[in-house]
Amino acid sequence: MKQYDTDQLNQLRLHGVPPSAIARELGLSVNTVKSYIRRHPNIENTVRCQWCEEPVLQSAGRKQKKFCSDRCRITYWNHRYRREGHHGRDKAS
Repeated sequence: MKQYDTDQLNQLRLHGVPPSAIARELGLSVNTVKSYIRRHPNIENTVRCQWCEEPVLQSAGRKQKKFCSDRCRITYWNHRYRREGHHGRDKAS
């Protein structure tokens, strides 16, 4: 597989395209694509969501995102907040 093919394959993987569609797009065998993904599970220079481990798409010129969605961000912080022993508001006496 050429460098161009691997770069395109990784870009399509980041966008959530399934292996069969990647193979069609690049003119490769589905088994070749699946084999490449199995041998290279992590894509270089990608950030993974701190909650669900999905790749997070970054926008150029913006602060680096840590979560793939608001749902993951809120779930992560709620889980972390409760784990640290905060169970709600303190009652004023």
